[in-house]
Amino acid sequence: MSTTRITRSARHSATAQAGFTLIVALIFLVLITLVATFSIRSVSLQTRMSAANHDRNLVYQASETGLREAEARAVSSTNANFPAAACSNGYCAEPAPSDAPRWSSASSTGWSPVTAPLSANAPDVETIVERNGDGQNFAGCGQSIPPMANCLSPRYRATSRSNEANRAAVILQSDVATQ
Repeated sequence: MSTTRITRSARHSATAQAGFTLIVALIFLVLITLVATFSIRSVSLQTRMSAANHDRNLVYQASETGLREAEARAVSSTNANFPAAACSNGYCAEPAPSDAPRWSSASSTGWSPVTAPLSANAPDVETIVERNGDGQNFAGCGQSIPPMANCLSPRYRATSRSNEANRAAVILQSDVATQ
């Protein structure tokens, strides 16, 4: 019967390996923790970006609804709808060339709130219709004397805006020609 003796150097080697294994395990634990932390940060950032994108889409859709409403008001408007100067009830007189754009100032008055139903959580939207004089309906129509029938027709600028605090600000415009 043979007996195996464990020598002191063999015991020392076994404890050294156990210590090294512990260090390697701790390093892996730190690396896994770092990867998990960065993954959580990435998911958090993507969630905020997704929420901001969703809010921008809501604001854009609400402003688009307002623009369609303003365009419909422009098409059905008459000269009686427009004040002699400035804006009133969502209708604005023709601006002078030196006037600052009405839509660029958050403090401008005369805007009309949108009456069409908006989606849940949509911001408040307001619109104006500006008279922009008469325009030619086809090229060269204003050069004949007398002017051709249906040569000129009223032109309007429909503007819709949403600039609620802490939300995306959206301004949409379209030019409308009527006959």
